Order: sequence, then structure tokens, then C-alpha cells
Amino acid sequence: MLNNLLDELYVHNIEIILHDNKKLKLLYDKNHNIETLKQKIKQNKYKIIARLQENQDAYSKGFNIYGHGDLYEYRYGYGSYLYIERYENELVSVYRLNYFKGGVKPYKVKIVRENCSFERGLKDATGFIQWLNKRQKIG
Repeated sequence: MLNNLLDELYVHNIEIILHDNKKLKLLYDKNHNIETLKQKIKQNKYKIIARLQENQDAYSKGFNIYGHGDLYEYRYGYGSYLYIERYENELVSVYRLNYFKGGVKPYKVKIVRENCSFERGLKDATGFIQWLNKRQKIG
């Protein structure tokens, strides 16, 4: 799974950077032998590039990114959150949760989209954000 590889890079203090949306650049301590990891990166190059591009897209829309892209969070009010959650099969679900002040369980859960591509999920999530911004400008 891609996240296992990304976790392994993180544990070994290897930073992977997307350069010009098509090349990967590794930043690491040159004293460490990472040939095995380099082979894994080569085998998963296009998946890594896609994930890094998705993370950049979500970040540009205001999402916080957790777990190398397992979970994306957008806070749009006190106790109001929009999430994009990635599953092991690479599909995502988009949902909103609302919490009372100091609450640990949401009082409201709204599923926006389930089991879709990241692209579709981000489109739906940003559609909600745009709707919310228009509504706030009117009110």
C-alpha cells in the first residue's frame, strides 16, 4: 500500500518533493543507504506523483492533510468540519461533522459523497465550500 511506503520514508527522515508535477526529488542524509527504498519509490513513482498532486490540490483549497493523504480536513466554523477520507482501495468519502462546544461526538453527520475517486470527492467538497462562501457573502 502506498501509505506504508510514505510512512517508511517519513520514519527514515526522507522528504519527497514533487518537481514540475512530473519528477520526484528526494532529500535525505547521504550517509544512509536507501537503495531499497529508492527501488520501492521507482516502482510506485506514478502513484506517489498522483498522491502528491492530490495533496497540493487539497492544500490549495484550504484543507489540512493528515497521514500523507489519508484524511483531509477543512474547518468552516466553530465545531464544523468537512472531511475527505481515503480508504485502502484508494476511493474516498466526503462528509461533514458538526460538534457542540466541548462535544466529543458529532450532533450532526452529513454524507456528501461515498466511495468515489479523489478528484470527484474534492470537486464535491470544494463545491460545498464555494456554496458556503457565497451564502456568507449574501448574509
